[in-house]
Amino acid sequence: MPFPINKGFDIPSIPLILIRIIQTLDADTSTARELEELILHDPALSARILRLANSAFYSFRARVKTISHAITLLGMNLVTSLAIGINIFDTFTKGARGEAAHINQLWTHSCGVGVLVKEIWTRRRGVAREGEFAFLCGLLHDLGKAVLFKTYPGHYGNIFAIAKSNEDPAISSYEVENYGVDHAAIGEVLAKQWGFPPELVSVIRRHHDPLALDIPMVNAVMVADLVAKELKIGYDGDDGLNEGFSRLNSKLEISEQEYAHLKEFADRERENIEGFFRISS
Repeated sequence: MPFPINKGFDIPSIPLILIRIIQTLDADTSTARELEELILHDPALSARILRLANSAFYSFRARVKTISHAITLLGMNLVTSLAIGINIFDTFTKGARGEAAHINQLWTHSCGVGVLVKEIWTRRRGVAREGEFAFLCGLLHDLGKAVLFKTYPGHYGNIFAIAKSNEDPAISSYEVENYGVDHAAIGEVLAKQWGFPPELVSVIRRHHDPLALDIPMVNAVMVADLVAKELKIGYDGDDGLNEGFSRLNSKLEISEQEYAHLKEFADRERENIEGFFRISS
C-alpha cells in the first residue's frame, strides 16, 4: 500500500515546547534566558540536558548544576539542538515497544552522524556556532525512518532488519517498493510541517541525492553518514555500503587525510557517542 504522502498522513502532533524551541533557531534575537525558561518548563527535559552536560562526552571539570550554566558552557545552539533531538526522540518512541531495539539503533547511528558532522563542519569552517547546528542536521537526517516506524509498526521493522549485503540496494529502495516513497521525502514533509529551518529541511530531503553534493551541509552529512556506516556506529537499516553509496563516496571529494581523521575521531568517540544516546534517551 503506497504511503499517503500527499493525503495528509498521520503526522504526530508537535509538542508546544518543541514549537517554541524550534523558533529560537531562526530568531537572532532569542536570548539564553528565554531558552533557559523554555527548558525549565519541562523538568524531564531539564534533567536530561544536565545529564548530557555532565557526561563524559563533554568532560567539564566542574559539575554543571543549572540550565543557565549548561547554556554558558555548551552554547545556545547546541543546547537548542539537544532539546529538539530529545523531544523528537520522545515523540517517536512513545508506544513503540515492539520496535524499541531497532529505533534505539537508528538513534545511536543518528547521534554518531551528528557528532561527526559537527566535527567536519567545525574543521572545515572553524565556526563553533555553525558546528552546533550541523550536529542537529546530522542527528535528524533520517527523521523519515522514525515516521515509518510509527506509521507501520512491525512492517517497517521487518524491512529495517532485512540483512543487506554490499550488492543489495539501500533501504530507500525497499521503502519505495513498499510505500511508494522513501524516508527522505517523508522526513521533508514532517520537517516542513513542523517549521524546521530551510537548511535542515534540505538536509533531510537530499542527504542521499548526488545532485546535492554542492550544498556544503548536505555534503558534510553524507560524509558523516558514510563514516558511521563503515564503522557500524548504531544501525540505519543498511548492513553494507551498497553499490550506490560506494559510487556516491567517489563523488564526495573528501581527502584521504580528512577521511582517516574522521575514522580515528569516530573510533575514539564511539563509547561516548553510544553513551550520549543512552543518556539522552
